[in-house]
Amino acid sequence: MAIIKCPECGQDISDKAMKCIHCGKIFNEELKKKELKCTECGEVLSETDKVCKNCGCPIEKNAEAGETKPQQVEVAGIKMEQRTKKIIIGIIIALVFCIGGGATYKVYSDKKAEKEYRESYNAYIDDLKKAQSLMLNGGGDAETIINLTLNVWSNTIYKERDSETDKYTISNQGSGIFYDDFNESLGHLYADSSTQSVLSKIEANQVSVKEIMKKLQMPPEGLDKCYDTISDLYEAYKSLTDMAISPSGNYNSFSSKKSDTVSDFMSAYDKLDSQLPEKINKK
Repeated sequence: MAIIKCPECGQDISDKAMKCIHCGKIFNEELKKKELKCTECGEVLSETDKVCKNCGCPIEKNAEAGETKPQQVEVAGIKMEQRTKKIIIGIIIALVFCIGGGATYKVYSDKKAEKEYRESYNAYIDDLKKAQSLMLNGGGDAETIINLTLNVWSNTIYKERDSETDKYTISNQGSGIFYDDFNESLGHLYADSSTQSVLSKIEANQVSVKEIMKKLQMPPEGLDKCYDTISDLYEAYKSLTDMAISPSGNYNSFSSKKSDTVSDFMSAYDKLDSQLPEKINKK
């Protein structure tokens, strides 16, 4: 055996050596076939290497081919155990169910909100129509009493006979003598049982209208203008019914106020008629 120089590093080695003990240079062709190299960077590795000295990549050896490959890396560079995999898969499945359940709940929630809005919207329209009808009935009774009041008032002043007002304006039906003071005639009118009956009806109507107007204070989206109009109608209605229950002022001012109030009432009534929408049908 002779000592020769390694052609790779120049160090002394045996001429029988298959591999340089200094630099790792392989001279034997069979050994070259089994040479271990890092598949990441190509660095030549020794059989005892567990990580590449050049790039630090973990090494798994292929016993049959003599090749190396980086270890399979999962989840932050750590090879997962079977139990860990199952836990992660379970978490993923749970997340899928949560997302799916959240989407299902949103659909359910949206449908529920849509149903509640539809019911609220339709109920509000019913209340609007009810309030409108109640005010028309009460306003009609009030106008009847106001007209009779004006007739009694006028016939007493001008001493005119009328089959409807004579019992209030004439002191003695046989004599045909009118009361000198129209207030006396109006007193007889408002003391009459038939008048009292209508006034009681008007007062009860006012209570019903007031209650339903409280319900209408929070209109659903899309019905705000209807609420504004029903509020105007209520203002005219209240003025008209109060005039019937308790007349005041002189004949001319009372008559003028009555005309203006009836006009305002009918204007708001007709406007509400034109604004009232159809109910929302279930899809």
